[in-house]
Amino acid sequence: MNQNTTEPPAVVETLADVPEHVLRGLPEDVRLFPSAVDKTRLGVWATKSILKGKKFGPFVGDKKKRSQVKSNVYMWEVYYPNLGWMCVDATDPKKGNWLRYINWARSGKEQNLFPLEINRTIYYKSLKVSVSEKNQLLLYLIRYISFPSTQSLIKLILDG
Repeated sequence: MNQNTTEPPAVVETLADVPEHVLRGLPEDVRLFPSAVDKTRLGVWATKSILKGKKFGPFVGDKKKRSQVKSNVYMWEVYYPNLGWMCVDATDPKKGNWLRYINWARSGKEQNLFPLEINRTIYYKSLKVSVSEKNQLLLYLIRYISFPSTQSLIKLILDG
């Protein structure tokens, strides 16, 4: 093993990398700017207050088997009764929409969005009473917690 090898520098997303269809599809109350939580990525920022309960979506990408996905950063897994578990993969910006640029919060305190699956489609819903202007939209998931049902977990998170 060569100890003098270095990892290639991380590629930094810029607005010039964003496909035109993504920019055209941005709602009027959000814009893309450099992320505050991941310096290599763009993030979605509120330009106006966003009220609790506002739904964004659907998340768009290629439908693939998990084995075909190279990175889990830009994808969601969804269960299809006739196909099993499939991924909606937006790794390629040309295949996704603006929801691809929503980043993961570093803690539950930063979280202001929650992912919802409705009819095998992913949406994001705002959690706070108001996501104020100039705040980055962020997701945070608690994994491996057992609840009586998914509906109970969603109600707990949405009702606070």
